[in-house]
Amino acid sequence: MTEDNNQLAPASDPPPSPPPRGPRIGVLLGLAAVGLLALAIGVIWHEPIRAAWDWAGAKIAKPAAEEAEPAAEAGKPTQYWTCGMHPWVILPHPGDCPICHMKLVPVDAAKFRGQVTVDPVMTQNIGVRVAPVVSGAVSRVVRTVGTVDYDETLLGDVNLKISGWVEKLYVNTLGQRVQEGQPLLEIYSPDLYTAQEEYLLAFKRREATKAAPASSDAAAMDTDLLAAARKRLDYYDISPEQVQALERSGKAAKTMTLRSPFRGTVVAKSVVEGQKVDAGMALLRIADLSRVWVMVTVYENQLPYVEVGQKAVMRLPYVPGQTFEGKITYIYPYMNQDLRQAKVRMEFDNAAQALKPGMFANVEVTSTLAKHEILVPREAVIDTGTRQIAFVSLGQGRFEPRNVTMGVEAEGGMVAVLDGLKPGEMVVTSGEFLLDSEARLKESLAKLVEGTPAAGQPSAAATAGATELAAMPEAAAKALGGVLDGYFALGAKLADDSAQGLDAPARSVAENMDALLKIEMPDAPHFWHEHGEAAAVRGKALELVKATDLAAARELFADLSIALGKLLRAAGVPPAYGKRVVELHCPMYREGQGGNIWLQPEGEVRNPFYGKAMLGCFDRKVSVPLTGVKAGTGH
Repeated sequence: MTEDNNQLAPASDPPPSPPPRGPRIGVLLGLAAVGLLALAIGVIWHEPIRAAWDWAGAKIAKPAAEEAEPAAEAGKPTQYWTCGMHPWVILPHPGDCPICHMKLVPVDAAKFRGQVTVDPVMTQNIGVRVAPVVSGAVSRVVRTVGTVDYDETLLGDVNLKISGWVEKLYVNTLGQRVQEGQPLLEIYSPDLYTAQEEYLLAFKRREATKAAPASSDAAAMDTDLLAAARKRLDYYDISPEQVQALERSGKAAKTMTLRSPFRGTVVAKSVVEGQKVDAGMALLRIADLSRVWVMVTVYENQLPYVEVGQKAVMRLPYVPGQTFEGKITYIYPYMNQDLRQAKVRMEFDNAAQALKPGMFANVEVTSTLAKHEILVPREAVIDTGTRQIAFVSLGQGRFEPRNVTMGVEAEGGMVAVLDGLKPGEMVVTSGEFLLDSEARLKESLAKLVEGTPAAGQPSAAATAGATELAAMPEAAAKALGGVLDGYFALGAKLADDSAQGLDAPARSVAENMDALLKIEMPDAPHFWHEHGEAAAVRGKALELVKATDLAAARELFADLSIALGKLLRAAGVPPAYGKRVVELHCPMYREGQGGNIWLQPEGEVRNPFYGKAMLGCFDRKVSVPLTGVKAGTGH
């Protein structure tokens, strides 16, 4: 009954929850087994896992590294070092500055690459524009101006072969058009009248000979006389029709009609009706304007693009929209030496008589120099006179300067490029001068580090010119040697950063200078009056006797060095001194005054102004000449 009652119990009553229990021992043992297994895998397989991890990391990092920094060219350093005090010192290895001996610091290697990188926003602000490099035909158009002129081969003059009087003038105005054979004038001429009479007599005689029997000799003579009379009329420009009319009429006419031998327009007229004219006189000039010449001039540098047979296109400034086509027929074989121009003749058809001699015209001649060339806009190439540069856009604000070789300039503002560019590349057409200034800066930096650095090369000191003294007395040489010994002792102490013990060498300089000033120079009696720096040496030496502060002592030593340097250039170093003296220049001490010099025996550089901090700092060195040295000889 108990089981039945349980089966009939309502399903909504859940069974009672079991009481909470602690962690089971099986779960703990499972976790411990997993840990031991992981430890075993790490011990056995740690090397292969590390290698796989390194390989995957290298694969991921390699593209990023390649994108971040391009591979360095083989054999060229990728890092350079410079001096913070002397930025023109750039070396491909770390170390000390050869001037001031300060530690060199790394410099950004990107400064030596030719590429220029500009932020895209800045690119937009400075107006950088690009255009594609294309391939196409190179054509050159020569534009010039010309003047319409008569075609000289279509000009003709009407003149007379007889003397007489113009009885009737049919063509009596300039510009009148005439046709070939058209009557021009009626002329009375005694010679012409006589020629008519002779012809008629010969004609009637021959006709009579035909009607009556006669000897063959007489008939032949009559025929010859008629032919001679007819030839004379022909020479007077009497036409066959006029001769036939004369034969029909049987009478000589008072006047004869002269007809035009040409067709065209009367462009010159020198006769009026009733005028007496003489043989050989030009009465009319007739020009056929169905074809005209256009005379143009081209400059000397345009002649290679002009040749006979080329097509020419002409436009009149007062007839917009209309063009005339012609061709070049002749290039004159001489030039105007003052204007450096050559004349070119062109022919144009003028059937409509629209072109009138004297008109001004604009003429273009197009010549195709090459069918396939690489073309870029002319403004994309910077021509410095010695080199030609174009900037190629590499994308993402990167631009690369390219040396190119320009060919001829084509139409449309294009120019042919012989090498340096390829079709499809994008070149900068606006703002390239700003890019060029940046590229030139990087190029100048790159040139500083090309080749072998010269910083470590020993410098050969040049001699500082000739001395004023040809010789020096032995006593003077000894005193000047004492001045130099005391001065070098001062410099040595300052180079050791010490201001102690300066009084003795300073006093020696002053005492020896006193002795030197009392000795007269044989070849220069006024030498000491002309060189006040000798007194300055003595005065600065006396001040150094009392100096105890290092900085103040170096200031006095700097003044002493300037005065003694001037004196030695004039007097020279006594040959008996036995030491070669050099003058060095420190660019950093008294930098606002251009630096300062000091003197020392030739050998290791010891800068007295900076001591151990920059013991080898100098940028210029010359040898002080020996007494009696002449300019350019060194001895």
